[in-house]
Amino acid sequence: MRLKIFGVLFLLTVNLSAQDHSAKAVDCEQLLSWMTAGVPSQRISRLVRERGIAFQTNPNNTQLLSSAGAGADVVSELAKNTMKPGTHCPADLSQAAQFVRQQTYDEAQSIVEKRLAAEPGSADLHLALAYIRLEQGDLDQAFDGYSDAKDLDPAFPEIHNGLSYIFYRSNDAENAIAEARTALSIDPRNAEGYRYLALGLYLNENYRAALHAAQESLARDPNSAETYYDKGLIQVAQQDLGGAAESYHKALQLNPGLIEAQAGLRLVRREMQQPTAALRGPRKTPSNSTQRP
Repeated sequence: MRLKIFGVLFLLTVNLSAQDHSAKAVDCEQLLSWMTAGVPSQRISRLVRERGIAFQTNPNNTQLLSSAGAGADVVSELAKNTMKPGTHCPADLSQAAQFVRQQTYDEAQSIVEKRLAAEPGSADLHLALAYIRLEQGDLDQAFDGYSDAKDLDPAFPEIHNGLSYIFYRSNDAENAIAEARTALSIDPRNAEGYRYLALGLYLNENYRAALHAAQESLARDPNSAETYYDKGLIQVAQQDLGGAAESYHKALQLNPGLIEAQAGLRLVRREMQQPTAALRGPRKTPSNSTQRP
């Protein structure tokens, strides 16, 4: 795998121009790019609340965002903003976000690639394409996409979260932890940063710290089915099968279609019926629910 090696000092370097870019009001292309990139709804809602928006919240734009999968919390935040002049939301990116939700990634990829050809300097579009590549199982291309996004905007935590997950998938605990910590150094309230820190620590077999990081993530985003699934993995590794069963059950309450949680719950229930339960959870595999709005 063509994974670049990053030093910790380089990971923690965030230039001021990128910070200025990240602090700007959110335009609609950016918002739809984040949705296409699987950025969680609660995170998008907070970004909109903190930064404000740079486009009109008219019925057409609201409909395009709703069709793309904007949660009620995001729509509510948009409604609070004063009407502002600006461009209309791009319908093609709304369609791309819909394709991602439907897991028809080739169609989403085609749309994002066309926009990137016209806007090669958009970190948000690189982020969206990287996420699509990740969902397609192409870790090399996803890594390259996240790296391109980071070169353009190293101050956006979700880029580091994506890199952390790819390192985790590549069995590189050290860099997975480093990228997650970079995300958290930029935004200590970032639930996803704690989630990926937990996965890196789990990979490193530091289960106590991993469980703590997972709980920190859930304290910030209690509606993440995937984080409950991750917590179950950690509890299985700790031989806490009862706790793992509760975590998997909670994950399924939030997302009944999360196949990994279904399999995990069946496994721990079967093991709990054995006279002596000796089980270590499987390492997490990619799911159709990587997106976490």
